[in-house]
Amino acid sequence: MGLTKTYKDGSTPVVAIIGAGFSGLCAAIRLQTQLNLHTYTMFELEPELGGTWFANSYPGCACDVASINYQFSFEPNYEWSHRFAPQPEIWAYLRRVAKKYNLHEKIQFRTEIVHVEWNQDRQKWVLDYINLATNEKGVLEADIVFSGMGPLRIPQIPKQFENFEGPMWHTAQWNHSIDLTNKRVAVVGSGASNKLIHRLPRAIASFMAWTYRFIQIRDKALRAKLTPDYEMGCRRIVISSNYFPALAKKNVNVHTETITAVKGNSLMLKDGSVQEVDALVLATGFKVQEMIPPKFVIGKDGVDLIGAWGKNPSTFYGVTSSHTPNMFFLLGPNTGLGHNSVLFMIETQVEYAIKAMSYMMENNLSTIQVTEKACNDFVTDLDEKMKDKVWSSTCQSWYQNDEGRVTALWWGSCSQYSRRMKNFHPQCFINTPRKV
Repeated sequence: MGLTKTYKDGSTPVVAIIGAGFSGLCAAIRLQTQLNLHTYTMFELEPELGGTWFANSYPGCACDVASINYQFSFEPNYEWSHRFAPQPEIWAYLRRVAKKYNLHEKIQFRTEIVHVEWNQDRQKWVLDYINLATNEKGVLEADIVFSGMGPLRIPQIPKQFENFEGPMWHTAQWNHSIDLTNKRVAVVGSGASNKLIHRLPRAIASFMAWTYRFIQIRDKALRAKLTPDYEMGCRRIVISSNYFPALAKKNVNVHTETITAVKGNSLMLKDGSVQEVDALVLATGFKVQEMIPPKFVIGKDGVDLIGAWGKNPSTFYGVTSSHTPNMFFLLGPNTGLGHNSVLFMIETQVEYAIKAMSYMMENNLSTIQVTEKACNDFVTDLDEKMKDKVWSSTCQSWYQNDEGRVTALWWGSCSQYSRRMKNFHPQCFINTPRKV
């Protein structure tokens, strides 16, 4: 059977899409192409679309997933210049796709959603927003909300670095106005822990990583610093051919000691050494566990979504929760990947939401709300399957909350997720008929 594309009176839901990165753009395109729905508005905080691929423009920024997998399945690009595409090409790809589907006219740029609340009487979401360019405030009532804000969005900036008196910025907020030529630059943090070819047995991959490190790093002391003391894969694996050679250069020093204090332009390390630098670059990651701020989403019965979740989000396959009728999360809790392209997950989640909306229109429903039992069953099954995964080991990563529970990743393969999300699950939802 095909998709139902309108209510019986010929109307379509009003949809709000928060974010204009890969997630938001995918939602908008599939609403148009799958449901012929144009009654939607996108809100984007930045002056341009692209999400993380607009915000992150640091030197050498590129994707760690092969280009052929890091594109929309319905918009293949045959002109990638690299196996792992650089940021400018990915951003250009997104702008090109947005232009093809006339999405710019549907996006309110430089507009921040400051509050989202469910109105039970009207059976609608009320979104308060502000235009950052004009300070003009506004309100939108929406039947459906897609949250495409993304987990890699809020920079993690440790407070100890606030005392640094020189130029300082996070990699996601790169300052292109400062020339770093002949400057002493400290880069704090690194996501390039090890490199390998995907899908090899762990023992073989570890041996290959050791061999690669041995060949490229001849200095024993440096090689020891660059050898992880945790199991391969428990943190994100990054593929690179120039990382080790860069660290082996004569003008690069690698320090693994903890930074205990920052005074003026100096960094004090745990071993007693002091490093004076001209500029500080923070590669300290993102607040993945805080992608939705407290009291930002107020769901049914006045429930603060984050207050109800606490440190352990409870969702139905990361797509919706029992507190949020008619709201769909894209790349929500436990749907990130440590082994493949998240674009597959985004498309799968959008397709699921499309089927849910079609079900609503076919059955003349104003709301669908997943049951608490369905969410609990999903979380219980997920935690059980996650027990023997490398991501649940004792090493700390952004995959885990501060209690060590994995809240960012899906436990299995993409095909295992896809099979579970192939069809909408009406038996897991509570419905409210539309008022005549």
